[in-house]
Amino acid sequence: MEVYFSGTIERIIFENVSNFFRILLLDIDDTNAEDFDDYEIIVTGTMADIIEGEEYTFWGQIVQHSKYGEQLQMTRYERAKPTSKGLVKYFSSSHFKGIGLKTAQKIVDIYGENTIDKILENPDKLQSISGLSAKNREAFVSTLRLNYGTEMVLAKLANYGIPNKLAFQIQDFYKEETLEIVENYPYQLVQDIKGLGFTIADQLAQELGIESQAPERFRAGLVHSLFQGCMETGDTYMEARDLLEQTLNLLESSRPVELDPSQVAQELAYLIEEDKVQQIDTKIFDNSLFFAEEGIRSHLIRILEKGQSKKQELETIQEHIATVEEELGIEYDSIQKQAICDAIQNKVFILTGGPGTGKTTVINGIIAVYALLEGLDLKKKSNLPILLAAPTGRAARRMNELTGLPSATIHRHLGMTGDDDTSHLEDYLDADFIIVDEFSMVDTWLANQLFSNISSNSKFSS
Repeated sequence: MEVYFSGTIERIIFENVSNFFRILLLDIDDTNAEDFDDYEIIVTGTMADIIEGEEYTFWGQIVQHSKYGEQLQMTRYERAKPTSKGLVKYFSSSHFKGIGLKTAQKIVDIYGENTIDKILENPDKLQSISGLSAKNREAFVSTLRLNYGTEMVLAKLANYGIPNKLAFQIQDFYKEETLEIVENYPYQLVQDIKGLGFTIADQLAQELGIESQAPERFRAGLVHSLFQGCMETGDTYMEARDLLEQTLNLLESSRPVELDPSQVAQELAYLIEEDKVQQIDTKIFDNSLFFAEEGIRSHLIRILEKGQSKKQELETIQEHIATVEEELGIEYDSIQKQAICDAIQNKVFILTGGPGTGKTTVINGIIAVYALLEGLDLKKKSNLPILLAAPTGRAARRMNELTGLPSATIHRHLGMTGDDDTSHLEDYLDADFIIVDEFSMVDTWLANQLFSNISSNSKFSS
């Protein structure tokens, strides 16, 4: 049950400026929470700048903290009109460098009522305040505009019924374009904002006056249903009939209005015509998955048909297999020997088998035989032309333990660290032989990126 608490911010206990998470102590003036008889409460949640000493109303759910007792887990909030005393304290806080209590009081005195609005409308009046340098003045206005603008946007999003946490994600993603995107392209949020489903975007669109039969609604439903369907099945496409059926179910469950299937089918035809989705026969492909899969195909052809590959005689490979068997004190069966030979003799090799079928034994055999053929000392683990990778950190550590050689995640090998610099993704991996374990866990997008980074002169096994 959602309850509210109105009162004065007594203290900001904690705040993380990077994600806007704050913990506050609220002195309660009013609440609709039954059986709550304390005079103050801890409020936690994601919120913009909060001014100590000012009045706010917070909505949310009461939760029981194991150490600190009852707290309000906030979902949305509203600030009362700030007082002069509160603004002086706010302006002189750590949020604004170079502004003390006296300077803060001067700012409030000069601008009077609706202080923040008037500052943002006419910041030049700040030049008349002695002791406020141009640098600090510019920083003050910039920070105030950012914080105040954020709060105004969040308030607008709250009016549209968007939960506070999602509102901050939207604001952080779109920055100054937030309201323009939200109010003009509400369905774009489904693609861009993690955790924001079609139903929330559709409710927002309805609030903005977008009709149930609107073409953009049908298109958004089709694109969303296609992507979700692919994620659920593991395929890169959906049959057109299934896509239309799932889209109609989505649209009619979001708003209880019966729709004409032919109109939805017509919008699908337009999406295909405009290359917003791809079609092969009766199969409809999500664009990102279609082009990633096409990339995998083209890179595999490049690796198989181009570049140089040293030919290894079968007899020599078999001799080395016998040497490895003797050194390791094991005996490979005929299928395992064939797998080792195929991995050595082919540019691309895929090893399959269920748990306990000896895949790890074969991988160790492939590595050992390859090392003998290339004259490599596996004890000298640095600078080996063999690269071991896996899709997860856990799988990479297991690979390292079982082979005794360095192993890392595919992301780490590719340098996919999440920063904006992607120039390194144009470089080939520095290895002659690339072995990837647990390849069935690799998604289509990552597989495309991996194969694009494998040289035509390299061998690949998984």
